[in-house]
Amino acid sequence: MHEHSSSLRDAFVEDHRHLTRGLNRLLKALRGGEMGEAKRIAAELDRVAGPHVQFEEEVLYPEISRTRGSEFTGKLYDEHSQALRAIRTLLKANGESLPEAARRQLIADAQTGLDHAVSCGTLLSHVTTLPEPLQDRLLGRLLELRREGRRWSEL
Repeated sequence: MHEHSSSLRDAFVEDHRHLTRGLNRLLKALRGGEMGEAKRIAAELDRVAGPHVQFEEEVLYPEISRTRGSEFTGKLYDEHSQALRAIRTLLKANGESLPEAARRQLIADAQTGLDHAVSCGTLLSHVTTLPEPLQDRLLGRLLELRREGRRWSEL
């Protein structure tokens, strides 16, 4: 396989590994009632996930929409929104505890984010079938977004 296409695949997988691990840690903290730890992890995810989510929403999803349709990509955007809702809620939280209903909603939203990150194997399949010159351009854009380093909550 062409080295550049492997690089895009590798960058995509690396990002998702970070997201999956972070969301697992976040869910563990939320389920354990460790709100201070959950807030710390949410801030880390906000920073780490921003460039990748921006890449998916601005670059990859429009590309995928051409072949899979807007209903499919609409679901992907919705899943991002639910996970982001958990991140924003935790970033705004100023106490060590939340009402049980709010904590359950955070868990549900974070679980949606984790399920999304895990299921992105289908997106990886799509990425690796794109023409190599396009993969090169996509990799360049992903690396550029990483350098810019926008937080997820800023998108």
